[in-house]
Amino acid sequence: NWDRRAADQSTRRDAYNDALRTLSQRQHLYPCYCSRDQLHAASAPHASDGRVIYGGTCRNLTDAQKRAMTKQPSLRIELPNRNISFHDGLQGDVSMCLQQEYGDIILRRADGVAAYQLAVVVDDARMGVTEVVRGSDLLSSTARQLYLYRLLGLQAPQFAHCPLLLAADGRRLSKRDGDQSLENLRAKYTA
Repeated sequence: NWDRRAADQSTRRDAYNDALRTLSQRQHLYPCYCSRDQLHAASAPHASDGRVIYGGTCRNLTDAQKRAMTKQPSLRIELPNRNISFHDGLQGDVSMCLQQEYGDIILRRADGVAAYQLAVVVDDARMGVTEVVRGSDLLSSTARQLYLYRLLGLQAPQFAHCPLLLAADGRRLSKRDGDQSLENLRAKYTA
């Protein structure tokens, strides 16, 4: 339930803020004043899936430039231009260049909410998660998360990314696209 997950995350705000404080003290974070519209309108590079790769527009703003901003900033982490390699339990050996694949990513949104990558790392570490099994559509998140585990001095879990069920036309199955849920299929085809 999405509302419950959001409520649960609000109870962990202190843990996210502690992680952000650690990263800030180590000078890995900077404020970003770019809006989503600005990022999509920019001539920033795009990944093959259409994602905008953030080019670091706000990375080197002067203090005077920051004071002139009227928008509440998000917080980004500067990702290095180096590969993060890992062994996935199902996909095998994987290596991704953080800066080339993602640019600098948001860890805290402008509204103060922890972004997905930070929340997952902090939550899994706090719960003592040692193995993560998820869909292959989240394989690209793993390198970013492993980098955060390292910077925060946390023990990273082992990962395994399962292939997704796809429709006949190759697209990912989705209830929002009118595809059957697994519950409906089980009810329909089990006697």
